[in-house]
Amino acid sequence: MYRTCRKYFCSSVFTLAALLTTVSSSVGAADSEPTTLRILTYNVQFLPGLASAKNERPKPEYRTARIAEEISQYDIVGLQETFHKTHRSQIIDHLGGHWKGGLHLVTSPTPEGFFTSGGCLIATRLPIVNSSSTVYKNFSKPADYGFRADGFAAKGVIHARIARTAESPEDFFDLFVTHLEARDDDLRPLQYAEMADFIKTSSDPDRPALLLGDMNTQGAKRFRSDKNSQYTQLITALGNARPAGKLIDVWPALKGDALGGTNEQESPDVGKRIDYIFVINPAESHAQLKPVSVAVRLFRDPKVFALSDHNAVEAELEWTHSLKDIQTR
Repeated sequence: MYRTCRKYFCSSVFTLAALLTTVSSSVGAADSEPTTLRILTYNVQFLPGLASAKNERPKPEYRTARIAEEISQYDIVGLQETFHKTHRSQIIDHLGGHWKGGLHLVTSPTPEGFFTSGGCLIATRLPIVNSSSTVYKNFSKPADYGFRADGFAAKGVIHARIARTAESPEDFFDLFVTHLEARDDDLRPLQYAEMADFIKTSSDPDRPALLLGDMNTQGAKRFRSDKNSQYTQLITALGNARPAGKLIDVWPALKGDALGGTNEQESPDVGKRIDYIFVINPAESHAQLKPVSVAVRLFRDPKVFALSDHNAVEAELEWTHSLKDIQTR
C-alpha cells in the first residue's frame, strides 16, 4: 500500500551526515535548537485515464518535471490529485533525482472497488518510521454525479510518522495529507468526522501533528466568523481529534484577514482559500511545531500558464524539542 523504497532511493537507512545536508536547519547544533522545516501542500491535477483530457494545464510530462523541480526546495511535501499512475511515477522519479537518494514516500492505496487511488502523496527528506491510511466511507457516488463523482477515487487520509533523524526515531511528529469531497457539500462534514477520528487514533497526543491538503472548504474571513459555516465545522472536528492540543490554521495565524486564495492563478488576492496547512500542538511541555512564515505560491510558467489549477501553500515551521528532552540531555 505504501511505497517507501524506490530504485536508487531507499527509506530504510538515513545517516546523520545526510540529514545535515538535506534538512533546512543544522540539526547538529546544540540539541536544544529547533529544526527548521519547509512545508508545502499542492493539488497538482493529474486526473486518471481518459479524464486526463480534462486537466486544465497541458503538457503533463513537462509539468511533472517542473513540479518536481519546484517542490524539491522543500523538506516535506503533501500532494493531491496524483491520480495518474504514469505522471505520479514521473514526479517521484524526478524528485528522487533532485534529492539524491533522500526520498521517503507514502502514497494513497487503491482498495478493491475503486477506479483509482485517493491521489495523495507524501514526500519527505526525513525518515518515515511508520505509515498508515484510511479511505472515506462517505463520498459522492457515480449513480448521483456520473463521471464527476468523487467515488471513483479512494479518497481518504494518508499518514506518516516522521522522525528528526534515523538515530532518534522516538523524536517524531505525525503528518496527515487529505483531499476532501468536491461534489456533494452535505457529505463533507461526515468526512471531517472520519478524518478527525483517524487523526485521533493515529497520532501521539504528546507529539505535534501536521495536516495538509485540499479541504474543498472555504476559509476566508467571513467563513471563519460564521458559527454555522463548514469551516467552523471543520475546526470543531479537528479540535475533537486532539482536545487537549492547540489547533493552528497557519494562514490566518500569520496573515490575518488576507484572503490567500488557492484556486485562481492570477493572484492569491482572488478566488477561494481551500488548501490548508494546520498544526496541532500538544501541551507546552512537549515538542512544538511553531509557524514562522506562510505564503501562497502560484507556480506560474510561460509554457503552461501555471503548473496546476491550484496554487500551493508553503510554510516554514520551527520544530522544537520537548522541555523534558532538553532538560535531560
